[in-house]
Amino acid sequence: MNQNLKYYFSLARSKESQYKNILRDLKYFLKSLKVGDAIIALEDEYNLSAEEILKLDDFFLSYLAGIPFDYILNESEFMGYKFFVDPRVLIPRPETELIVEWTLELSLSKNSKIFEVGTGSGCIAISISLKKRDIKIIATDISDSALEVAQINKKLHNAENVTLVQSNWLACSAENSLDLVISNPPYIQPNDPHLKELKYEPLIALTSESGSQSFVQIASQAESSLKQGGKIIFEHGNSQAKEVSNILKNFGFKNIMTSKDFQGLDRYTYASK
Repeated sequence: MNQNLKYYFSLARSKESQYKNILRDLKYFLKSLKVGDAIIALEDEYNLSAEEILKLDDFFLSYLAGIPFDYILNESEFMGYKFFVDPRVLIPRPETELIVEWTLELSLSKNSKIFEVGTGSGCIAISISLKKRDIKIIATDISDSALEVAQINKKLHNAENVTLVQSNWLACSAENSLDLVISNPPYIQPNDPHLKELKYEPLIALTSESGSQSFVQIASQAESSLKQGGKIIFEHGNSQAKEVSNILKNFGFKNIMTSKDFQGLDRYTYASK
């Protein structure tokens, strides 16, 4: 039994050529085990408990199998907040933070109603709720298991102004009742080769028939659910901006604009009813 912390640092270093972030992630993982910062920094010959050894062995087995570190840690950071994540939901991406930032810049009055379609971990809705406590947010997902994770995060952050609902798109919303619809829906085609890189994340949250079917269905329902002047914000693939804009135009939306992500790619389209 390898009880010495130094062994695990040596093991991580031996894998750095294949896994460039393994040493950094090992240090984060050790912090989650409450190993002291000084011990980690010195890579000390610290004798580990049997439980710590078991967890470190599991860490390396999972990491070397390619399981995303956020799933191993059961934690992901988004908008400066920590969220629980596991394979029931997508891992939040930094690019999606722009949806939250734009929402916070909108002139939403007290008691405005926001509807998030496909909430997953709940990171978008909950992050908005923590900044706008007087706004009502309905966050839906078709997946009961995803909503279980969102409920964990709602409780974690005491996000009482977020209501979680199991629903297919906006099926549970009333006509002319919403001020804003936001969604980062499934938009990858089922035969996309990039899916191989995402094999541990839930397919239901990634893929859509033809890649654009999600946008058609959401735009169709949002057209009746939004109040006059209400807004819709989509995150989409970097080659889908024109198609999404045309979908919104076909459903009568106006003031259609596309914005770029941190890499300068067209990833977001928003419009008004």
